[in-house]
Amino acid sequence: MGVTMESCENRKKVLGSFFFLVTLAVSTFSQAKGLPSFIHFKSVPLKPRYNHSLTTPQIESLWFHHFHSPMMHNPGLTMAEQELKTSYQFQAMQRGHVGPYRIWASSVDVIFQYDKMDVYLSSKYPVGSCQYNVILGHENQHVAINQRTLAKYKTLMLRALQAAKNIPTKAHPQQVSNLEQGKTLISSRIDQLLFPLYDRFKREVEAENGKIDTMANYRRTQALCHGW
Repeated sequence: MGVTMESCENRKKVLGSFFFLVTLAVSTFSQAKGLPSFIHFKSVPLKPRYNHSLTTPQIESLWFHHFHSPMMHNPGLTMAEQELKTSYQFQAMQRGHVGPYRIWASSVDVIFQYDKMDVYLSSKYPVGSCQYNVILGHENQHVAINQRTLAKYKTLMLRALQAAKNIPTKAHPQQVSNLEQGKTLISSRIDQLLFPLYDRFKREVEAENGKIDTMANYRRTQALCHGW
């Protein structure tokens, strides 16, 4: 009887840009109630980095440099990198060193978080000015949207992991013809659980933020101050 152990990792990082600030109040690796003992979920709190040294045209140029598309005239911008990262360890047994393997995941780690958040506020408006406060007020609306959406999809991911029946375990291993097939199987089953939710998260957080990033809303907020 042979036993094989190996670690594998899959990482997906996306450069996103949203008009909001973010402060994540979530834990590091945690064992959620009902989560199988071999599955661990991590989300690291993030403090945004603030930059008040760029002019409004420079901020707009920064957007265009990354996304090659024009943006609405706006003196505030947040550039974000977000990720869903999965890694796992597996074990396999083969009787008599011939024939198929029985394979299972011995450990699964999941990281769902923002790992970079750079916030740009136009240097044209001094801290504490009416315009500066209006910009921050608008961004704080995005904070609430982002935190609510992140919390929603963190919960959905945890539920999916709790209910997962197709990730092979030691009690219920999967038979495969070789180790490469086994690694592909475990990786694909983890990804099938989580990455569709991650894609939905990205679409939803962008759509929800887009609802307040309209010309009509900008006109309303800009009407709060003179001298833009």
